Amino acid sequence: MIVMAVEKISLALGPEDVLRAKQKKYPDRDLKLLESVIDEDKFMLLDKSNQKTVFGSGLNYVTQHEIGQPSWDGYYEFRYFTLGTKQQKILEAIMQKWENNYDIPVGLKYSLMLHVPRKNLQYLMLNVWHSDIDFFDWNTSSDNQINQFNYNENSQPYISHFVLAPEKKEEY
Repeated sequence: MIVMAVEKISLALGPEDVLRAKQKKYPDRDLKLLESVIDEDKFMLLDKSNQKTVFGSGLNYVTQHEIGQPSWDGYYEFRYFTLGTKQQKILEAIMQKWENNYDIPVGLKYSLMLHVPRKNLQYLMLNVWHSDIDFFDWNTSSDNQINQFNYNENSQPYISHFVLAPEKKEEY
């Protein structure tokens, strides 16, 4: 049996100052503050501590697959999709290949396949890439088998992009 370093992830979205205050309140958790690549006013706080969530958001996921060594510095891709039973088996086969170091996308540092407990149709793939170029090369490649999965009734997944938010200088 494979022991996962990250068994669960909790996320919180909100204003930068509120999330920074939460991050400061729980320094032992090493919460990662992320800033949207597309919207400079959109922030997310990521808790990978495997502890009970301190967020009220309800965005709590359990790890189904973990590929690579935990790496939290890079270009973040959050890919949301919903899967039926047949699609779950296809995804499972793809993830098995990645776990066996076969067909891992070039430039992918770390990947977590997460799902919502009690809502087995909802998945979140959290990928940390070396760079945005690595992500875009893979995302537009015909080799990208993950692109076949969509989100709810949409024809494609919902993808959001983040980077680590820069440290804020203390103001005096």
